[in-house]
Amino acid sequence: MRFKATLSSVFLFYLLDQVLPNPQLDKSGFAESRPSNAQNVTYIPNTYIVKLEHTPSTKAASLFSQRLGGKVKYHVRKEFNNANFFYGPSLTVTDGTPQKSDLLEINGVKNVWPIGIIDIGVDYLHLSLGGGFGSGYKISFGYDLVGDDHTGTNTPVPDDDPLVTCAVGGHGTHVAGIIGMTDAQNQGFGLVGVAPEATIGMYRVFGCSENSGDDVIMAAMQQAAEDGVDLFTMSLGSLSYWEQASPYVSLAKSIVESGVATITALGNGGDLGPYAVSAPGLAPEVLAHKIISAVHWNIFRFFPFVAEKPLTVFQAGSGLDFPVTELLAGGCDTRVWTAAQKAITDGANTAVLLYLTKSCSLSAYSPELSALNVTTVIYYTDDPDTPVLLPEPDTAGQFTVLFLSYEQSQRIVGDIEHLATGKEYTLLLFNSSTIQDSLNSAGHAIDYFSSISPTVEMTLKPRLSSPGGNILSTYPRSAGGYAVLSGTSMAAPFTVGVYALVKSQRPDLSISEIISLLQSTAVPMKALDMDIISSVTQQGSGLINAYAAVAADSQISPSQLSLLDSPKPAKQTITIKNTSKRLKTYSISHSGALYIRTFNNFTAGSDQAFVKFTDVHEAKYATAKFSKSRLSLQPGKSAKTEVQFTAPDEPQPYSEPIYSGHIKIATDSSSYVVPYLGVPYSRSDTEYIARNTTAWVGNDRPYVGSDSTSPGVVNIGNYSILGSDGSVPEDINVPIVNFIIVQPSNLIRLEIVPVNTTFVPTHYGFDPAVKFDVDLPLREGFLGVPNYGIMAQWGIGRIPPGMSVASLLGWPYPDTVTGFILLYPFLMHENGSGFDLTSGAFRPLLRVLRYGANGTSADDYESWLGPIMNVKTS
Repeated sequence: MRFKATLSSVFLFYLLDQVLPNPQLDKSGFAESRPSNAQNVTYIPNTYIVKLEHTPSTKAASLFSQRLGGKVKYHVRKEFNNANFFYGPSLTVTDGTPQKSDLLEINGVKNVWPIGIIDIGVDYLHLSLGGGFGSGYKISFGYDLVGDDHTGTNTPVPDDDPLVTCAVGGHGTHVAGIIGMTDAQNQGFGLVGVAPEATIGMYRVFGCSENSGDDVIMAAMQQAAEDGVDLFTMSLGSLSYWEQASPYVSLAKSIVESGVATITALGNGGDLGPYAVSAPGLAPEVLAHKIISAVHWNIFRFFPFVAEKPLTVFQAGSGLDFPVTELLAGGCDTRVWTAAQKAITDGANTAVLLYLTKSCSLSAYSPELSALNVTTVIYYTDDPDTPVLLPEPDTAGQFTVLFLSYEQSQRIVGDIEHLATGKEYTLLLFNSSTIQDSLNSAGHAIDYFSSISPTVEMTLKPRLSSPGGNILSTYPRSAGGYAVLSGTSMAAPFTVGVYALVKSQRPDLSISEIISLLQSTAVPMKALDMDIISSVTQQGSGLINAYAAVAADSQISPSQLSLLDSPKPAKQTITIKNTSKRLKTYSISHSGALYIRTFNNFTAGSDQAFVKFTDVHEAKYATAKFSKSRLSLQPGKSAKTEVQFTAPDEPQPYSEPIYSGHIKIATDSSSYVVPYLGVPYSRSDTEYIARNTTAWVGNDRPYVGSDSTSPGVVNIGNYSILGSDGSVPEDINVPIVNFIIVQPSNLIRLEIVPVNTTFVPTHYGFDPAVKFDVDLPLREGFLGVPNYGIMAQWGIGRIPPGMSVASLLGWPYPDTVTGFILLYPFLMHENGSGFDLTSGAFRPLLRVLRYGANGTSADDYESWLGPIMNVKTS
């Protein structure tokens, strides 16, 4: 049986990795060292998205101006006036130092978000994408909201033509091709998209600088919904962790509720471990997905992209003052690059052979390679499990990147090692216009880089998985016309095509019913090289199955279960409906999936001590008992079964484990699944502040010391910090408070309190029997604990009354690893104001709000009171 996929319209966006922030000096005067796994959106300075309470017949910008009353000078960037989706302006504040709290205090303002930078565009002149725009073309409608010269921070210059021809439009062109490309006969590679007859709408939100503001993207989302699209896909995202952290969530919810299906990428943050998911994909109503690798590579003869003429091969480290083995051990050793610059005299005819490791990746090598002015770089590996990563084709002025498989690596390195010295050799890279298939050893498995669920609030994401690893599709003509890329960006259009197929065959079904069909008919996938089902956090229901979804003759609800954080979750109810025309009997069973941990080897004495989301997984499962494990239903009838889960025992909750699996429902002709996941303990009842991590850092955390590796002080330490005028004392020795938070918390506070405070903490970082008498001016403090001020504070969402959001440095991550430096003599107060710190003796007080608590009682926090910091200011 053949099915025809049709779409009235598809709305496209694209995703790139987030910008990693460098450790920076905060305005409060304290330098924050973020964890290596931290990612954040880069924010446009002094810009905000403001959500207002809707006032009929009044435009959002006018209402905001009335409410503001001249308190702050600003100009409006975008205006959202459709209250069905989002009501309020985005703006840039032009005077003074803007505070988010200033805007929140305005009557009628419901929420405020800083505007982040994201990216990209599409080349619709590619012949495989129709070669044109407008009526009669494949890409027939849309809008350019920004213009070529938009940087994300300057003023957009919109027009009616969404064309982009610069190479950075690659993601959009690639995504559009997966959905609707059709290669002409004897042209390209004979490729056909998932829905080649689809009419595609293209709303361009990125200029050629690869950046755009959240407000521009939100405006495009709203415009597409207002233009009447049936569904849209957004292969973009901003790392959020928390559902409440992004303005996209409420907008996406409104769009789905209006009847427009929204399919998004979940993100490419798999290396960050669980919870590192992106918005808007984490919105509960949105269909977000994971990536399955393609079974075959598309290659040219020997390399994915090959040089057109012989090149002299230079092996970095060969013939230099130190052996190749040192390069292999040292990874990004700068001495190698210095030697390479001296050795390479003709970069245009030189290929550099480099060893690829996890710690020294393509991004780590890129700056040094650019300085060599070479045209070709060949990466090799000595690890058979190293995935071959195909980069985006290079833009002007960059180099071609070639990857060797493990087998090819062994061959070429072996050949070079046996060459006689003192002679010149050439490596011939044979080009071919004939594309070939090469078996991918990781094919049909979950890609390692795709983001891992759930959200902090325990919403199960992804819902399912689609092909997205090593996908050949169209690319801007300026960059070669075709590319093999990997990412959740590539999986989104596959999911769109299958959704459209189901909708065309089952037009009576609602958005939620189609999503339920796609989930319940998916096929759970095994972990790579293991005879165990991959964690639901990594695949959702499993691999999308177009035929099974269309042919399904049963409906299962709900389509997924979140068991939250409990050793014995609440009883769950599953409803099964027979939509066929005959009697059906259903057998109900349970299948566990891999048990994963966010942290591994986290106790004192371990060789690794602290490893963020390693590849260590366990065959550890929940149990499930059913009220009914067998049901017989007449046509059109439904029945319920209850299931009681019991989580597996977990003695180490600080490792942030997640268990998962599938409820399996089988009939004589088909099978269905309902994925579930949960945390096997109560977050509110466990410890948040990690202790006894000696093996990793050389001393227990939390602690106070002069640097991140020095032994922590027990009762008192002497320090000297910068003066209020920035002067540097000769004996400068700044204190660092080091701590690790191992459970999700939406408020983390690091305060400075009196040496003789009467506050009784959960944990002491000193001997409480040792008494000191110090008397300095105090402030009222927080929850009955007088203090001198706040060193640092991280928060998100609902925070206790009276606490200004201006005092927050940023979001708290579910796994916060922080060393905070007291560098300048300034502290913050609850109201967001700053004040000078005088010389004296203080104690650090760390308080972490327990998950689900409202933060208005001292008992809502786990706390640690540290040793004395005797601080001298110059």
